[in-house]
Amino acid sequence: MEILYGICSWGLGHSTRSLPIIRKLINENNNVTIISNGRSLELLKKELGEKAHYKDIPDYPMLLSENSRQFMAKSVIYWPLFIKRIESGLVELSKLLKEKKYDLIISDARYDMYNKKIPSFFISHQMRIMNPLRIKMLESGSELFNLFFFKRFSGVIVPDYIENSISGDLSHNLKKIDENKLHYIGALSDFKKRKMKKDIDYLISISGPEPQRSILEGKLTSQVQDLDGNIVMTLGKVEKYSKMKKKNITTYSFLTKEKREELLNRAKIVVSRSGYSTIMDLGVIDTKALLIPTPGQIEQEYLSEYHNKKGTFYSVKQNEINLKKDVEIAKKTTGMKRNCDVNKTVENFMDVLNSSIECSS
Repeated sequence: MEILYGICSWGLGHSTRSLPIIRKLINENNNVTIISNGRSLELLKKELGEKAHYKDIPDYPMLLSENSRQFMAKSVIYWPLFIKRIESGLVELSKLLKEKKYDLIISDARYDMYNKKIPSFFISHQMRIMNPLRIKMLESGSELFNLFFFKRFSGVIVPDYIENSISGDLSHNLKKIDENKLHYIGALSDFKKRKMKKDIDYLISISGPEPQRSILEGKLTSQVQDLDGNIVMTLGKVEKYSKMKKKNITTYSFLTKEKREELLNRAKIVVSRSGYSTIMDLGVIDTKALLIPTPGQIEQEYLSEYHNKKGTFYSVKQNEINLKKDVEIAKKTTGMKRNCDVNKTVENFMDVLNSSIECSS
């Protein structure tokens, strides 16, 4: 089949979690054309090379805010831009469909990647869009917004579990969307759990948009000296590769996927942001973590609080970090108490595609 696969460019999480599915599609002799933008598209090109085709079509920007008041003010400006970007993406998609015949469209969180004449599937863990004040009317409105767009797709696929969920209220306990019509397939990650010696006491991963990335780097580098043991820090600086070792601390500017997978498997505890894809990675690798949400990213703030309450991981706000104390609390958490089998998740995904396509044919 000829497949179009659109991927949201908010961070790298959408790209990394889609890689196992894309590889499966390619291995089954499908021709895959990937649509994304920016660093997300560059990562996919690096991982897949000539095995796929690529189209650079920008999607919508991320809504970032430093506080609740700013979030509400920015929302007024943001949503008209969001809709305009969707319309622009649909125009670009129409041009592609005129140039070539495609049999299937898959969209990871891109509302602009669908066509009524072609089976189209939407992947998302965010059925409900959170707001900082948890105003129920706005959250119900976000469900209705999603419901409006979901009608354009043949199926909506959620990378989560029905029971003991990873995403919490982001994709469960819904008021407007019928959860029975969603396809919960399990955790998606491009990492694999490997049997390795746990010889890294702390793996500290610094990431996120600026200036918050640099703020977090400043806080953690000033406190990491208080920790004992073998420590690895990654700075999330992709501009130039560097590695520096000072006493018991090894610092990388950034890591390749292979190296990050290795270090995650060797780590006794991870300190990182609380993005959804990161949390799925932690579940697959089966390690404990201290989560630090990016200020102003409502989803990360919710997920960190949700898992903190469950006792899965411990979380702390960026401006309240006391690294030595917080990692000791994080060590007492349970980690993800389930087997997150990505191979099974990919099988579930393919089953959804095949059954839906058979029903429509």
